[in-house]
Amino acid sequence: MSVTELRPTGRTRAPVKGVSKEVAEAEALRAKTETARAAADIANQVKAAKAAAEIAEGEAKADEIRQQSADRRAEAARLRGESEAARNKAARSADQWRKSAKAIAITCVIVSLPLQMMAFWSPGAPFLLAAPLVLEGLAWALLKGAEAAIDEARPSWHYRALAGAVALFAAAVNYLHGSAEFGLGTGLGGAFCSLAGPMVWDLHEHGRILKREGRTSRRERREEARRLAAEAAEKTAAEQREADDLAARETIRSQQWPQVWERAVALAAALGELHPSDPTWKRAWDDVQGAALGDTADVIAARVAAKAAVKDAAKDQPNQGEKAEKPQVESQVPTPDKGTRVRTTDGRRSNGGTPPLRRAGDTIGYSPIARRAMSAAARQRAAG
Repeated sequence: MSVTELRPTGRTRAPVKGVSKEVAEAEALRAKTETARAAADIANQVKAAKAAAEIAEGEAKADEIRQQSADRRAEAARLRGESEAARNKAARSADQWRKSAKAIAITCVIVSLPLQMMAFWSPGAPFLLAAPLVLEGLAWALLKGAEAAIDEARPSWHYRALAGAVALFAAAVNYLHGSAEFGLGTGLGGAFCSLAGPMVWDLHEHGRILKREGRTSRRERREEARRLAAEAAEKTAAEQREADDLAARETIRSQQWPQVWERAVALAAALGELHPSDPTWKRAWDDVQGAALGDTADVIAARVAAKAAVKDAAKDQPNQGEKAEKPQVESQVPTPDKGTRVRTTDGRRSNGGTPPLRRAGDTIGYSPIARRAMSAAARQRAAG
């Protein structure tokens, strides 16, 4: 076997080339993968940053909402506390007032009842000692009847009136007997105690009636009356301003457009209106002027004329400089000789005397008919 036969041929390199190609493709794929991974990492980092910012913003909003909710709860709790304190205070005041009124009533009975018993005492009629008990008991029984009527939302004035009459009779007895037996001071004191007890308790019941019926105090009623008077005055002033505006508007319309005003008044009468309304005025304007509200034939004509003038003024005027720079038609056509005129320059009238710069192919070719006509014209000039 010769050396030539042992030398490797070109075909033995093909696998090396194939391997190199595969390695290059693998490297390219790996680089592409790394690039995609890096891009994905960057995108994920951007998304994470955006998500972190959104989360931070959401947490800030949530904190703000929680703070606002806490503030509202604190405010509600404060209002509830104030309302509860006000109710407790009102309840304590009502209870103290009730106890004080009862104590005063009992004290007055202790003072006035012995005087009445002494006034009705008679050795021949000891049973009259029950009369003072009847008077005092009747007065307080009637007051209790008024209390029951108040609790049951029934009229109580007649109970209170009868209780006052009984207390007044007992006061008269104490005054007469006390003044005659013990002096004027005792009589007045007994009479006062006979009236004071039932009167104080009646005042207590009167307050319960006002509370049940929701009546306000005199000061509140005065403030409410002033508020209503101010609102009424403001309403009256607004109505007066509206009436003045209406009268001024009708005066202007009747003076500026008398024909339209007459038509509007007629339409208003037909429609049952005391004053022509805006729709009625618009309809009257359309009936008389035949145009939209505010337009007349003269106004429309003036508008049309003004628009036409503006349109004429806005037309573009020819620019002589631009006109001289435009290429002219038929510049290549020779100008016919007009006799004795000296042709120092190109005498074509439509191109300023100077032919434009010509280049091959920039002019559309003439039709055969036009070429024949130009040849005939040239021959005639040459022959002449």
